[in-house]
Amino acid sequence: MHREQILSLLIILLLLGSIVVGVFYLPTPAPSLYSTRPSFPVKEEGNIAIIEIYGPIQIEPPAPFRFTPQGSDYVVSRLRELSNIKTLKAVILRINSPGGTVAAVQEIYQEIERLKKQGIKVVASMGDIATSGAYYIASACDVIVADPGTLTGSIGVIIPLMNFQGLMQKLGIKAESIKSGKYKDIGSSSKEMTPEEREILQQLVDNAYQQFLSAVKKGRGSKVKGKWENIADGRIFTGEQAYKLGLVDYLGNFEEAKKIAKDLAGIKGKPVFIRERKGWQRFFELREDALFNWKYYLKKDPLPYYLPLFRKP
Repeated sequence: MHREQILSLLIILLLLGSIVVGVFYLPTPAPSLYSTRPSFPVKEEGNIAIIEIYGPIQIEPPAPFRFTPQGSDYVVSRLRELSNIKTLKAVILRINSPGGTVAAVQEIYQEIERLKKQGIKVVASMGDIATSGAYYIASACDVIVADPGTLTGSIGVIIPLMNFQGLMQKLGIKAESIKSGKYKDIGSSSKEMTPEEREILQQLVDNAYQQFLSAVKKGRGSKVKGKWENIADGRIFTGEQAYKLGLVDYLGNFEEAKKIAKDLAGIKGKPVFIRERKGWQRFFELREDALFNWKYYLKKDPLPYYLPLFRKP
């Protein structure tokens, strides 16, 4: 193969690689934060929306190479966008998550509460797992639907810590800290935890746990059958066990959750579902005039260079 042919092939492969990366990366940022284009195709009136909450729940920036955006900021922006759709009657949260950080789930919880105040019904549909922070979010919904084999519960808070002091001593490693206060290195894995430090962390966990428990009690109220101290001690339940305890309202799959949402919202006839556009759909919706509007790229903009592709020039 001639040198020119090899060079041409490399250029083609580079262009193809750039397109693939673009397809994965461009759709990732939360559109309502960076774009005037809505995330939901609402040309025709829709009355039930579906939001997916998959994986660990935390506050995180958009990540490359991901078709399904994640993070509490993303979910909150989706819920806020839905609240502006006048025809909307219900939202289904499809949850498949082991939980997450306290602040992240609280932000989503608050947004669900805001939707409910607008008269929009919210249904949680649990998948394989919806434990800890994921159940925290589900408890804010009007109705919770789970499969019999769904793993849920785990109502509690934990700070996992490790102590490598013994191992470091065997390896001849000595750790030293220059700190501004006696508790600045609290939880360090290079030293034994003092009773005072343990008490501080325990108080922190207890406070976060009380916030968790109060939110769950507010959401589930008198639906729970049994003593909270025997339910909210961190243990995990199957969907069937959770149903018997009142932690879950119905046993059923995602399709059953759709029917429940329709009935709960009082929708007559066949509901119209609003689904978020997927990454590839957003990519091919780019306007040609936005793609080739070089004047836009010359403007001073704090956002990354590729985001104007999603904005109206």
